[in-house]
Parts: sequence; C-alpha cells; structure tokens
Amino acid sequence: MSGEIFIAMTGDANELWADCLQRGVVALGYDKLYFDAWHADDRDEFLRIEMQSAPKGTSESDVKARSTLWFNRATRITKSENDIWLHRAGNDLYWAVTTDASPVFEEYDGKVMIAKPVSGWSRRSRRTAALTWNSIHPKARDYLMSQQAVLRVADETMKDYIQAVIGGDDLDRWHGQAEWRERLGEGKGRTLGRNVELSELVITRMMMTIRDTVKNSNGQQVLRTLREKRLLCSEAEMKAHLVDLMTKQEGLCAITKLPMHFDGQDDLDYDMLASADRIDSNGHYEPENVQLVCRFVNFWKCSQENGKFMELLDKVMNHRLKAAY
Repeated sequence: MSGEIFIAMTGDANELWADCLQRGVVALGYDKLYFDAWHADDRDEFLRIEMQSAPKGTSESDVKARSTLWFNRATRITKSENDIWLHRAGNDLYWAVTTDASPVFEEYDGKVMIAKPVSGWSRRSRRTAALTWNSIHPKARDYLMSQQAVLRVADETMKDYIQAVIGGDDLDRWHGQAEWRERLGEGKGRTLGRNVELSELVITRMMMTIRDTVKNSNGQQVLRTLREKRLLCSEAEMKAHLVDLMTKQEGLCAITKLPMHFDGQDDLDYDMLASADRIDSNGHYEPENVQLVCRFVNFWKCSQENGKFMELLDKVMNHRLKAAY
C-alpha cells in the first residue's frame, strides 16, 4: 500500500507515543499471544485467542469482526510505505511518512511493539507553520477525532484537505464552502486561528538585521571606519527576495548546502540560523547581491569575497579528508 493517510493511536492509552516520537516509528502494542499468532500468519489461532478473551455474551460475528480488524492492523502498519500517519498529542498534531525500512518487533511488559520506521514525526507543516488541533477546522476535527487504534482516511475530500494542511497550502477552497462555514459557526463570529510559519519569523528577523546593519554602518569612525552598507531597494522588495530565496535554496545554506535552522524550531542551533549575507562583501544590500547562509558562515566569511571564502573552505575540507586517510 502507498499514498494512504492513517490516524494512529500508539498502544493502550498511547503508551508507545514517547518511543514513537523519539525513535521515528509508528507502532501498535499486541499481547504476546496475539503477536505470535499474527507473526505466524495464523488467523485461526488469532481468532481462537480472541474468542477466549471476548466478554461473555459477545456474538460470534462481533468476535470474528474484531479479530479480523486487529489482525489486519498489524499487517497494515508493517507493510505501510510512503503513507502519511497522523497522531494527536494534546493540542499538537503530528505527522510522518512511512519508509521502506523493515518493521521492528520488540517485547515489553508481556506485549510486543509492532512498529514501522517513519521519516520523522513533525508538528509543523512543510511550510513550517505549527500544526495545532485548535487551528484545524472543526469539520476536519470531527473526522479526525478517532478512538480507533488505526483509522484509514477514506474520504477523498478529507484526504485532500489533510494533505493541504500538511503542505501548508491555502485552505480557502474548503473553508469557503457553505457547510464548512456553518460548522465553524461564522455567523456567530467564530474564526479559525492562524499559526505563524517559522519562515515568517526568519524573514522578519533578517529584515530587522539588515535595517540595523544599514543604520549603524554608514562610514562613521568608531575605533575603525565601518564599511558603509546601504539598502538599494525598498524593504518590501528585499523581503520578497528573501522569501523567494527561501524557496529557491530549499532551506539550504547557499555556501555549505547544510540545512538552515528557523527561529522557533524545536532543535534550534543558533549557529545554523538562516542569515542574509552579501555575496560581494564590498557591495550593498540589493537582490542580486544577497544570499541565505547559516549564521556561522556569515560570521566566518565576514568581509571575505564569496569565491575566496569558498576556496578556503575547500582547502580545509580537502586537508581534513587527507588527514582522515
């Protein structure tokens, strides 16, 4: 299976969620007897165990249906590849995509964790906006509020909506529909909150830095003469250029190709923060002379010409590679 969307609870009372988040897996927990029957692909034994544990008075058809459901859930997780999995933790909505790595089976407390590796859980959209339960439209929350261990999102409209939410895309084509507006309660003054994208915080900080640099670097004498730096376009033009660079560079440093960090991200390393750098350090701030680099690169480069700095970096790397061998 591939390209499906699932909502997952991770073990009884989400007991496996901490492991899932830390280790990058989606998982279910099965009692050892059930796991052994499933792992042996023995549906009859799985059903027999379910029959023995079913509450008195439960119909045979209900027991068979539950047995089939749980047998298939384990299979669904272990065979999942390139599927989106969602998990709600408090007000945070996490998502991850299953990989082609082999499933993981681990015993714990008389149970077995049945897990499939994922690309890494994220609580932000692809455009870095936080994914919070409260910012999801109530109509979508109605659908996503599942108490099932695994629920496949079968409704095509909802699948498209969830993919758009994860992508950070415009949601107006759903939110503008009459039934969606009615469910939100727009007539009663209710509106959806908006989560700021981390990239917006980055752009705002970089613009403030450029503004302060230009203001404080006008050739005045301090202990030395500061090199004059000017902004040769409007702030709106520069801001639009920074936004465009964020997309064109795919969030990677223009010089080192390392992933840049955004203000507010969970594992923020200040040395890796995105920073606006003048390609020609003798030039001014204008679209054709600005690139995005990691903050430490901007510091190291200082007033060095772009090509010369990259040449020095290559020398360092070549020397380290030779030393390693």
